[in-house]
Amino acid sequence: MSVASRRTYIRTPEKKIDFAGRHWDTKEQNAPICIWLLRGLPQTTLFTCQSAAGAQSQIDFSVDIDEPLLKKTCTAINPLVADYLRHRAGPLRAEIWQGSIADSSEELQDTDAVIALELIEHVYDDVLSKIPSNVFGFMQPKVVVFSTPNSDFNVVFTRFKPLLPNGFRHEDHKFEWTREEFKTWCMGIVEQYPNYVFSLLGVGNPPKDMESVGHVSQIAIFVRKDILEMPLVNPLSVLPKPYTEDSGSYKLIHAVDYPFYVDSRTEKEKIWDEVQCELQRFKRIANSAEIEQEIYTDIIKMPIAHLLERLQITGATEEILKTVLQEKSLKIEDDCVIIEDSEESGESEPYDLSDHFSQEAVLSDRDEEEEWDLANN
Repeated sequence: MSVASRRTYIRTPEKKIDFAGRHWDTKEQNAPICIWLLRGLPQTTLFTCQSAAGAQSQIDFSVDIDEPLLKKTCTAINPLVADYLRHRAGPLRAEIWQGSIADSSEELQDTDAVIALELIEHVYDDVLSKIPSNVFGFMQPKVVVFSTPNSDFNVVFTRFKPLLPNGFRHEDHKFEWTREEFKTWCMGIVEQYPNYVFSLLGVGNPPKDMESVGHVSQIAIFVRKDILEMPLVNPLSVLPKPYTEDSGSYKLIHAVDYPFYVDSRTEKEKIWDEVQCELQRFKRIANSAEIEQEIYTDIIKMPIAHLLERLQITGATEEILKTVLQEKSLKIEDDCVIIEDSEESGESEPYDLSDHFSQEAVLSDRDEEEEWDLANN
């Protein structure tokens, strides 16, 4: 199983199906749908797009019953070199736990989303019957996603070669549902847990002459009604764990904390640091142009509109920018910042490069200035 929340993400990969050289990769098509869905959920992000959501603070939580498999994939959640070069804006802890989707545990509480891709067809009936009570009764997440093979599509596969001896696509499958069977299962869940509504869709298009069989894999997306601004039928509450005689405890396999940096500067300090960098950059470009044209001046004017455009990353407004410039004793004339050339006097300029200028600005400035003449090497 796979779970995602401010705390959790549980994933279950499914192997690529290969019949007569034709590939239907349900994992690669299911994952983008989940990423798109969870990006719209407050405080929630799928682990694979975590680096793009650096300001969010959450834990990604992977769960599977197969401990050897989990140990093999531990390195997949470790920070990359890029995570140390450009730190996140907030903490992120990633954890991998061994456990069963049928077992309730305190670690599963406060979960925002449960993701079970191509999982339910791998469990026996006794485990399958416990999944709804654990997910919808105990965990009560905001979003739940289940995907499972569409057996209506199997007729496409048999055009190329027979199914496996068990009659299914995978040797470990315990069943494969038709679209109607999957819909019936989903209807039973919302009848038992009326705080949820669901929608069905699929991934993996059929051949043009066989559209009636549906998609390779079918997906059910359950959403808690309050997320859709609909009234809940039953109030949310922390329910006791469902009793199961063979319920096992969850075991932590691997955990890692991502590096992050807390920027303690004030809004004005951030804007001023960026302003210093942009003024120096504009001055160097202007001086280079003067040398090429053999026209020299002691005063350079940078339009405030251009400076504001360069400061979009800070969210600065014209009013705040002008306030910062005035507090730093910089002159403003004709909606331009006056950059005086004080190199001859040896005095330090109020807009000398700060120790806190942005990495992005320095990199972009360096790219613009450096020109490599490979032909002369």
